[in-house]
Amino acid sequence: MPASESEVVVGRRYLERGFLDAAVKLFARNAEVVLTVDWNRLAERLLERKRIADVVRICELGNVPLPRERMLAAGDVYLKRKDVDAALRLYELGAADRDRWTGLVDVLTALPDRERQAVEIVERHLAPEPKPEETAPRHIKAVK
Repeated sequence: MPASESEVVVGRRYLERGFLDAAVKLFARNAEVVLTVDWNRLAERLLERKRIADVVRICELGNVPLPRERMLAAGDVYLKRKDVDAALRLYELGAADRDRWTGLVDVLTALPDRERQAVEIVERHLAPEPKPEETAPRHIKAVK
């Protein structure tokens, strides 16, 4: 077994035991031979520990999609705790739907000094969809 594959096997063992930093180091060093399932498992474990920046980095390095649904669910939990900054970050990364953005604005408007942030979210994520341009009815004159 080549050295790089051996390091990936060791990285998997570290991941199983919860030593995420060691797994990240070994996986990053041998990215070309790490399996997609390993990258996904590492991203999930990092997300469990709320290490969002590391999740994004690992997904980019392993060329795997972000765990969108898990990120949005974590954002929902943060929003229930009124940790709007953490919820906002996860909603933006996970491309939240309109209902989630509406819920975030509802929480923001219940907190003092969050007016500007609420307005920015509405402008960015809740702006009404552009209506098709209505053309004025054409007046046709009869020509003799």
